[in-house]
Amino acid sequence: MNTNAPYFFISYSREDANLQRRIIAELRGRGINVWVDIENLIPGSPAWEREIERSIRGASGVIVLLSPDSNDSEWVRRESSFAEQNDKRVFPVLIRGDEDDSVPLRLSNHQRVDLRQNFHNGLDELAGALRDHLGVTAVHRQIKQKPGPALQVNPAELKKFALPVLIALIGVACVAGLALAARFIYTNFNPVPTQIALTTPPDIDPALTPTIANININEGMAGKIVYTCQVDKVNTSDQICVIDADGSGQRQLTNSYDNQDASFSPDGTILFISNRMGNYEIYEMDLSGHTTQLTHLASRVSLPDVSPDNKRIAFTNRVNGDDQLWLMDRDGKNAHLLFKSDGNDAVAPTWSPEGDRILFAVGKEGTKQLFIMGFDGRDPQLLSNQIYTPGRTDWSRQGLIGYFVGDGWSREVWTIYPDGSGMTQVTDGGNSQGPSFSPGGRYITYTAYTRVQQQDVLSCEIFVMDLYTAEKWQLTDNDYCDYQPRWGS
Repeated sequence: MNTNAPYFFISYSREDANLQRRIIAELRGRGINVWVDIENLIPGSPAWEREIERSIRGASGVIVLLSPDSNDSEWVRRESSFAEQNDKRVFPVLIRGDEDDSVPLRLSNHQRVDLRQNFHNGLDELAGALRDHLGVTAVHRQIKQKPGPALQVNPAELKKFALPVLIALIGVACVAGLALAARFIYTNFNPVPTQIALTTPPDIDPALTPTIANININEGMAGKIVYTCQVDKVNTSDQICVIDADGSGQRQLTNSYDNQDASFSPDGTILFISNRMGNYEIYEMDLSGHTTQLTHLASRVSLPDVSPDNKRIAFTNRVNGDDQLWLMDRDGKNAHLLFKSDGNDAVAPTWSPEGDRILFAVGKEGTKQLFIMGFDGRDPQLLSNQIYTPGRTDWSRQGLIGYFVGDGWSREVWTIYPDGSGMTQVTDGGNSQGPSFSPGGRYITYTAYTRVQQQDVLSCEIFVMDLYTAEKWQLTDNDYCDYQPRWGS
């Protein structure tokens, strides 16, 4: 969000987070600046309430998303009340439920926009009202200058002021010179600290920032999902399985050795790692089971990811006890170091939709943060200082990044935009992790546990969620662990 431009504060219930995110994306696509708490602060943090108050005071108006949940939300009521106390125009927007259970008494007499029947037309109406309000506000704030009488100067009188004015000008010049000298001394003895690349937020053109509005809302349950299936639960040996996105056609593709980290390439083949030659190497397999070994590095490789143009493979390679990012040609040749961070692990590379950048995690266990860099391996930039993640991510073709956070049995899947905005929790419970987007971006698949309270390590299954409706369903149901799903066309 451009914090220098006029903006609107948005008040909503957490239960409406998916619709809130879509509405924000649509408004921003129409040129409306929107401030939302989850993009700027961690909810519940000490500064959260103070920042909300400051943002409402500085807003041009307040958008209130009305639903049965927001009507029951103490925070929405407090934000609406605080907005009116500070003479802020309130724009109620009915997004869910009936008027009787969604519209509070305080806002019952306000003119409101209804998005329930025609979402896009309603947003056009809302954006128009917001733009009109900004125009009116700008006119009210403009100070009109009244023309004053013409200044008459008497040359004889002017001579009396010439010497004092000259002395004053000399004094000003001396003060300015002293100020410049002081600034020079301070700058040379207190140089501005150099920014370290690993802590610099990404410099991305806001015009290129994708939104969830890009998802194909007409997308069906198409494509296949490849995942790791721990069929041999006694020896905890992993195999590669595949299932159609609608839950049909489930089958096992490998049946020996240990096989993990499967993902689809753009041409429909599957990349994975296997220890069939002693060390873990990268292999390629088609859906008939025909397999080709791509690397011969005699090290510990993992998490291969093919570029969108099907020309390169980025992967993790453990060297001298640290994980590093490596890059090679699509056929496995020219494998070389791409990025390393001494004393840290650099893991889980994921290509951007355009294939010009790589998302990855850097740090030690429990402290890894997400960075984005060009595939030349230079100038990695921090995605968000609020994210600490165990690792594997996904970057949808529509530009949304999926990741997971949390420790032990309390992990959750979140999404974020590549510019660090729009941080949104997607799942709620189930120790959810390892997200992967559908080709059209409407759905996300991930691993979740059906018996979290019992901490049953064999209860992990593959789930799918509709990001448009927040509906979710279980795709697999076995007495062994299914995990690491990756969606392919």
